[in-house]
Amino acid sequence: MKIYFDHLSGFGKISDYELIVNCAYGILEPSEDPSDALSTGWVPWKGRWYNERSTRIDLKDYRPSKTTKRLSNKVTIKHTTFGNYDEMYRAYCEYNGFKRDIYDFSDCSVIEYYTDRLVGVSIYKIVGGEFVAYQFITDYSDPKLSLGSVAQMFECQYAASIGCKYVYLMAGYEGCCRYKANYYGFEFWTGFEWSRNVELYNKLIDRDESYDIRAIKQD
Repeated sequence: MKIYFDHLSGFGKISDYELIVNCAYGILEPSEDPSDALSTGWVPWKGRWYNERSTRIDLKDYRPSKTTKRLSNKVTIKHTTFGNYDEMYRAYCEYNGFKRDIYDFSDCSVIEYYTDRLVGVSIYKIVGGEFVAYQFITDYSDPKLSLGSVAQMFECQYAASIGCKYVYLMAGYEGCCRYKANYYGFEFWTGFEWSRNVELYNKLIDRDESYDIRAIKQD
């Protein structure tokens, strides 16, 4: 993997204190196995790889709760290609208070979840023989359905059925990612190894929440 540092999109301060922010990313060589990159904390995004506090579920240890199994009986699923989920995505971001644009996931596969209508989607790719879960979307019209946990169960079941060892859940930062540690088989990348220390993970989440990046102003 070749590593690049983008000094055009970043910024820095070196007079009163030293703070340098730039975007570091990797590009896989054609001969490299993507699963090796995933296993060392790298996450694929739009043709580039980024190393972060990656999270994953070890499928040999995953098991859904009895409640999740029961609620899953209320849902039917459909495997399909990416469609138009803009309205649902806006509702999802509004509900969570996320300030995000609607990403282009047109090259991803999708699991759609239905009750009497479409209520949610899982957007994913199979990368290096592993399941990479890019985005779950729901409009929260039926909170009692706990669709996030139900969708996670279906993702894990499908991934296991096609021979994956892990479901990668992208980054684990801020309070919005705390829930990931609730799943059996949860692990996070420390930068050196995969850890199952949930107490440490939650401390890191608390630290994320304590920082206010709005206090950093770019001139």
